[in-house]
Order: sequence, then structure tokens, then C-alpha cells
Amino acid sequence: MPQTRECDYCGADIEPGTGTMLVRNDGTTIHFCSSKCENNADLGREARNLGWTESGYNASGEKQAEDESATEAADADENDDVDAAPDLEAAEEDVETADDDGDEDDEEEAEEAEA
Repeated sequence: MPQTRECDYCGADIEPGTGTMLVRNDGTTIHFCSSKCENNADLGREARNLGWTESGYNASGEKQAEDESATEAADADENDDVDAAPDLEAAEEDVETADDDGDEDDEEEAEEAEA
């Protein structure tokens, strides 16, 4: 069964059959998802200093701010859905009772017209 690996530089998922595996003389393996990651590692750049890498994105604090705003928005959406459901049910009941009352009035008017 093929395994999905993680890029050792940027943290992205590497699909089976793609990417590059670098095996050093001491036997350690390093997996790269793209030549961009491989070249940046060869140049000695630290992944935590680059905003497009997972570790760099986490270090800058942008992800935390986006996660907090996303969870707040999700909570607000959930609260809106919960509040909206009883209102819809109450409105449907009001419509049904209005239809029932209207039918009785129509029947009474029909009886008066016949007499």
C-alpha cells in the first residue's frame, strides 16, 4: 500500500510517485515535495524563516490569528442556525393556524350564502 509522505522542508503532503528522496552518506533520508524545497534546503535557508512553509507560517502567528477568526465565524454560524430553527418552526405554526382559521370563515360564509 503506497504511503503519503510529508515534505521534510515545508510540511506539505507528498503523493506516492512524486517528490524527491535524498539519501545522505550516513543513511538519513530527506523527502522533498518540490525542487523549490530542495533548492532552498541546499542554499541553507531555514524553513521557519519562510512564510510559505508550514513551520514558517506557524512561527509568524498568522495561522493562529486565522484559526481564531475561523472558529469565531464558525461559532457565529452555528449560533445563527440554532436561533433560526425555532423561528422558522414558529412561523410555520402561525401560517398553519392562519390557514385553519381562514377555512372556517370561508365555510361559514358559504353556509350564509346558501341560506
